[in-house]
Amino acid sequence: MKTFLNFHIVVLIFVSGIHSALISQNITPLGISYYGAVRSYHLNPSLNAYSFYKWHINVAGTWVNINNNYINHRLPFSAYKLPNNFPSAYKSEYGNLKWDRRWLVERLNGNSKQLSVAADVYGPSASIKINSWRIGFITSAYANARGANLPENFAHAIFKEFDSIQGAFNLFTPFNKGGENTISEFALVGNARISAGFNISKAIKLDFDRQLLLGITIKRNWGLPGFYLYNSGMTLKTISPDSVVFMPTNIQMVTYGNEIGKGMGYDIGATYLFNKKHTKRHGDYHKNQTQYFAKIGFSIMDIGKITYKEAEFTQLNTTTPIGINSNTFYINNANYEASADSFLNTIGTVKKYTGAYQVGLPTRIVVSGDFQLKKNLFISGVITQSLRKKLSKNASYQSALMVAPRIEYRYFEVSLPAYLTYDYRAFRMGIAFRVGPLYFGSNSIYSFINTKNVRDADVFIGIAFGNNPNFNLKNIFKRKKSTTAKKRMGCFNSF
Repeated sequence: MKTFLNFHIVVLIFVSGIHSALISQNITPLGISYYGAVRSYHLNPSLNAYSFYKWHINVAGTWVNINNNYINHRLPFSAYKLPNNFPSAYKSEYGNLKWDRRWLVERLNGNSKQLSVAADVYGPSASIKINSWRIGFITSAYANARGANLPENFAHAIFKEFDSIQGAFNLFTPFNKGGENTISEFALVGNARISAGFNISKAIKLDFDRQLLLGITIKRNWGLPGFYLYNSGMTLKTISPDSVVFMPTNIQMVTYGNEIGKGMGYDIGATYLFNKKHTKRHGDYHKNQTQYFAKIGFSIMDIGKITYKEAEFTQLNTTTPIGINSNTFYINNANYEASADSFLNTIGTVKKYTGAYQVGLPTRIVVSGDFQLKKNLFISGVITQSLRKKLSKNASYQSALMVAPRIEYRYFEVSLPAYLTYDYRAFRMGIAFRVGPLYFGSNSIYSFINTKNVRDADVFIGIAFGNNPNFNLKNIFKRKKSTTAKKRMGCFNSF
């Protein structure tokens, strides 16, 4: 029964994730900046070799993203009226919000459904310049749960709690029309890790003020608990308005993390700073292109894997049809354990075992380009392409294309990124700020403009600071001695 309960826990995580009010892609718009030395670790390990700062420290930061192409959360009032100023018609007798499930609206269009909840934590990190080299360290944490390729009819049945009164099976071919339905393969995946490592990069000066930047980050990873459920596909047949028969299929469930997993990860990257030859720098080139004409980067991020020694495997091979009747079995059934036992008794073959299990890091290719148009005006483009398959057991970032104009000063920066994101299936607009040591923003600002209709949410915030490039401890001591001497001279002159 434990296996079946695990399966339902996974399903309920996603259902509750859809049902919950959405709370707050990562810091890419600010990572490519001249003032983004430590932030660039998450984009390309070589970018920090060209930075304004002598040293740069990230104190803390986080990024959170929730997205799906299935459920919209439609409030009858603005979310900014929460928690105390929303209309009284939606208050309980104690003044709390009376949440209504009807505020969740399905998007039914015949496409498979993708769901994702992801978060990054940017821990203490640093970068320091030593001549043409930069060395530093990075700490971070990552967590993600996703549903990939969920069939629409199956997702609808889960959303309606397998209750025919709510129309749970309306998207299935009815029994009086043959009742034959096919569910394609899908996966539910959840994983998390903590990592710490060091970075080294070097700037190689070339002719015509050009530079070649090379960098690598080596990280130690500690894997936290996770799960992987994969269904190879199945055929379902409705035999009555309330009953569905699941034809033979194969389902694999893996849970891991009773012991911390361990593994290594690597980021490698190169960046080319391009300036035109002196004979081709016409007009206002020297006035506008004060740093470079273009900064082109290429990196492969998170190469590696985490190994867990004691993973629990459950292979369900159904050799006979499985019947489910909504009157006796559904997700919110009051007699839950009895339903689970009844379900297990219909399974043809259940194979359980433990063993080593490897989960790949979210390996991806990042190609970036940054062009200086004016002294403080830039435009950048970044392509992030995941190298992990959607249905795989591995950790994964969603692929995206970003184009962003940016205004950049020493103590202030603003970027307006436009994204083709969520594996290129959706268009989003974002905004990113750096004000002194504080950086913050969102890669999907529409949800904050129209809080009555929310499908995704994205927020990042953090604190990082650095020093003047001419910083020198000897100069500080010299200034102190000079100040002390002036004070003494002032006292002497007062006599």
